[in-house]
Amino acid sequence: MACLLLISGCSAADSSSPAGGGATPGGSSAQTMGPSQTQTPTKEPASTVPSPTPSSAEEVSVMVTGDVLLHPPLWEQARADGSAAEPDFVPLLSGLRPYLADADLAICSLETPVGTDQGPYSGYPSFVVPPQILPALASTGYDACTTATNHAVDGGTAGVKRTLDAMDRAGLEHTGTYRSAAEAKQPLILETGGIRVGVVAGTYGLNGLSADTPWRVDLIDTEKMIAQAKKARQAGADVVLAGFHAGEEYSTRPTAEQQGIAHRLADSGAFDAVYSHHTHSVLPLEKRGGVWIAYGLGNSVSSHATDLAVNREGLSLKFSFVKKGDHWKTAAPRWAGHIMAQDPVRWCALPAKTPCTTAAEDAASLKRTRSTVNSLGADADGAGPWQPDDTK
Repeated sequence: MACLLLISGCSAADSSSPAGGGATPGGSSAQTMGPSQTQTPTKEPASTVPSPTPSSAEEVSVMVTGDVLLHPPLWEQARADGSAAEPDFVPLLSGLRPYLADADLAICSLETPVGTDQGPYSGYPSFVVPPQILPALASTGYDACTTATNHAVDGGTAGVKRTLDAMDRAGLEHTGTYRSAAEAKQPLILETGGIRVGVVAGTYGLNGLSADTPWRVDLIDTEKMIAQAKKARQAGADVVLAGFHAGEEYSTRPTAEQQGIAHRLADSGAFDAVYSHHTHSVLPLEKRGGVWIAYGLGNSVSSHATDLAVNREGLSLKFSFVKKGDHWKTAAPRWAGHIMAQDPVRWCALPAKTPCTTAAEDAASLKRTRSTVNSLGADADGAGPWQPDDTK
């Protein structure tokens, strides 16, 4: 799971935020990526979606994962697991199930738009993928996905609308792209056991394409994201997360720009968690003034033509938020690495009872993931591996 806690007004030893409200943003002005889209608060009700009851009424855990990026080999595998007319993505995702079940809420990054049931479909550079991935994500255990990515408008405006309609049918909540101006004004708030979690998203760009209207896709604008978080608080969110899509592909270090975005969001006090995706590689965790930042969750599922060790890997990150008195506090994050197994293609957690690839490759992948995750001192600050009991 990949998340970050961003809490304002905290010392390095105090990771807490006022229950039901963020602290005052820092004094430095936020820089932006893409056109400024500052939002005027409205009185429209927020979208609130119930989910399974958490283990404690005063505690909630949230799992975040990297990009769901469907290249053609993945839907070919789904056809082999199902049929040409009805590809089945559930077997490919099945390894995720115990991790998703071990968190109260789970959020993915849906990288691409979906097509119609029968296609046609296309891969890189302009993706339109089988919609059967969406009910598979939901049945595996995801509650929501962010949709603000550089491929968001690969299918045009029709593709955005079709994708969100299909997510609604699958029972997946969403934020980051929108069908209407009214929808764009409503913060996404997920509810589980009476605890409300807000989610704000943004992407660095659209691969040179343009949306038909400024509100169609959330571009990264830190001032706007902070305003959206405040609006979610006003609508009753107890905890608010920011997930943004940026960075240098296949890198193992965040860029200066990526760090700047994360730091501005963290320092604002508007968020309880910040995480990033897009690089298709695992990046470090960082604790900043009592706030955790996850710079890159890698891929959740993918099959790149550019075959690199790092783009076959990903990270699942789990945060637990606990209400103590009038404040929400967070424990240090717990992470789980994975690799994409081949023949058949499967999401495969590390360490594995049966090797995902070869024992040597599995060990090298886990070592590489651990080294990268901890390269900014995450282990010294308390972050550590995560393995649900039924996977040991």
